Parts: sequence; structure tokens; C-alpha cells
Amino acid sequence: MTNAAWQRGLKNAVICGIGVLAVIGILTFVVSALTGRTFRDSGAISFAVFWVAIFTAFVLTFLIGRGNRGGILLDCGHHPTRALFLFNAVIFAFLGLGGGFASSTFDTVGIASALFGITFSIYWVLLSFGRLQIVENGIWQYWSLLKWQKVESHEWEGDATSTLMLQTKTRLPFLGRGALPVPAEHKDAVSELLEKYAAPKDA
Repeated sequence: MTNAAWQRGLKNAVICGIGVLAVIGILTFVVSALTGRTFRDSGAISFAVFWVAIFTAFVLTFLIGRGNRGGILLDCGHHPTRALFLFNAVIFAFLGLGGGFASSTFDTVGIASALFGITFSIYWVLLSFGRLQIVENGIWQYWSLLKWQKVESHEWEGDATSTLMLQTKTRLPFLGRGALPVPAEHKDAVSELLEKYAAPKDA
């Protein structure tokens, strides 16, 4: 991973984290008010519902994008942190099994912990198989398709460690900022394909 990719990724993670906490917090109050359950149980239920929705959306986005991406024009390889993804998959598989099935009281929190650990492990496995590819209909960002018409602007940061900085067309511009580390040997080829297929910067 390049410094630019880490920095952009951390900023996006902070924004998403704040949003996730806000949504789960609201859901917890709603579930508690409607069911009379404790905040502990309501929080577990809210988190489970939220995670199922996010995981389902991720899988659907992956499958739909993969089916619509078209032919592969350039393959730039696996994600730079693939080994970390696989490590995370193993850790969360053990945490899920240990937190749920090792408990003598299989309560709401225990069930939620087990299901989350197992599905989160599957999530990391899926991430580990992602590849950065330039395809006919856009940029395959390891596990999702960014269509050409969604690219508002792009630029390179760094020479030896090339990072493709992207701004996509979204209603909230700060949510459309991304960074893709590109192997140096593929930088020129990626640049040529972007100039050919990506939307003009002033579009």
C-alpha cells in the first residue's frame, strides 16, 4: 500500500465509521423502544440487522458488477494487503466460533457474535480474491465495478509508488474520493486506458 492510499483510506474509514455508529445507535433506541429489550440485547440485534444488510449489499454489488464489467483489458494483480485479509479471515473465524459456540449460555449476544464472526470471516476471504483490473465497462476495484461514466476526475500521486487518485460522481463529493495503488510496471498502461475510456475531467 502507498502512503496516499493509506491516508485516503483512513479518511474514508473515519467517515464511514461515524455513519455506522450513528445508524446503529438510532436502531438500538428504536428496537429497545419497540420491544422493551435491554440496550445490550437491542444493540446486538441492531448490529446484526445492519451487518446482514451491509453484507448482502456487498455480495449483490460484487455479483452484479462482475456480470456487467465486460472483458478484461488489463490485470494489475491482487490487493497489496491480501495476506492481511486472509489473516483477518482466520482470526474472525476463530472469534466467531469461540464467542458463540464456546459459550454455555447461547443468548442473543452469543448468537450475534457467532454469526458476525463467521460471516465477517467470509467477507475477508472474498476481499482476498479481489484483483485490480481495467475492464471494458470501467475499473474493477478488486470487488466492485466503477463505471467509466462515474469517473469525474483522476490523477496520479507519486512516481515510484504510483497511486491513482479518483473522484467519482456522487451527490456528496466527499464520499466519492478513492485511491488505488497501482504497480509501477502497469502505470503507463493504466494511464493510456484511462485517457481512452474515462470521462473527461470537466464532464
